Amino acid sequence: MAIGRMGLVGVLFGATFACAHGGARPAERAALSLGHYQVESIRSRANLDGVDKFVEISEVGSRMVDARGGEHLLMERGALVLASGGRCRLALAVSVDGEEPGISDRTCTWEVNGDVFFLGDRDGARTAYKVQRAGEKLVLEGIKDFGPDGEEVGDASGERIVLVQGSSRLPGAGPINEARNASQEELPTSEL
Repeated sequence: MAIGRMGLVGVLFGATFACAHGGARPAERAALSLGHYQVESIRSRANLDGVDKFVEISEVGSRMVDARGGEHLLMERGALVLASGGRCRLALAVSVDGEEPGISDRTCTWEVNGDVFFLGDRDGARTAYKVQRAGEKLVLEGIKDFGPDGEEVGDASGERIVLVQGSSRLPGAGPINEARNASQEELPTSEL
């Protein structure tokens, strides 16, 4: 296999967080708030086999062709938990070709300013997403990437995350429960 499952998970998170489908009317716009969101799909820029491209993964499965012409089926299950104080946790379990999933579980930061949602890493880098509601789904469409000093460092257009509010299950993990203690320094891993 030309791509490893943990390598793919690492590349997806190393590339950026990501965003989702458009088409929502202005009246349907909605900001994110405290709570649990199931990650229905995620699309991010990635460098696989030396080639920069968008990689999209979803619960129903996405097909991808590697540089050698091999086709792979990518499937994910994931969750984003937004807690008070701008703390959050993003977890994805990614399976390549039906293998046992590789799991990435990251603490993060978040902030909402109007219909713009900022999702950040511990090092202070963050991505701005425009938030729109499409029926029951919240679609985060990438706008810009910012460095730890707040300076614009990249274009996040084309990246997206599609979220559905509510609980989710990650393979090998218990159900996602509400963050019971918002005053804790870290969100417990068991929350995901």
